[in-house]
Amino acid sequence: MKKYYFLLLLSFSLVISSCGKDDDNSADPSSSVKVFTLSSVSNSKISGKVTFTKNEDGSTTILLEINGSSTDIHPAFIYFGDAGGNGEVAITLEPIDCDCESSSTIITTLDDGTPITYDQLMKFDGHIKIHQNDDHLEIIITQGNIGANAS
Repeated sequence: MKKYYFLLLLSFSLVISSCGKDDDNSADPSSSVKVFTLSSVSNSKISGKVTFTKNEDGSTTILLEINGSSTDIHPAFIYFGDAGGNGEVAITLEPIDCDCESSSTIITTLDDGTPITYDQLMKFDGHIKIHQNDDHLEIIITQGNIGANAS
């Protein structure tokens, strides 16, 4: 009987200890995440998403994920302005490798050295374009508005 009582007590203590506040990341401001959609351009049939994650050190991780891409390595950039316009490059992102169809870039500044935070990116007047390859930057395969331009 003591064996069953001990097992019940042990099980109960494990349940209680696993329900602590330390495991709840929903209230942690450093775990802020925002996802934006990337839509097909020029009948490429390539779409995807971009995920912005606020890091504890003040930087932002930008994860690009696409599906249906070719065997190319796809350059990616954040541009100023709406996706319908021809804004200049604000941030150069890591290119997407065709094998995994994703890339991750950690940023703290624009390409010109201007600091930018996660909160500023959430209000940023910009968009992302992913290009066919380095030889054909004029061909955009997928794009999407971010920040203030996202609807």
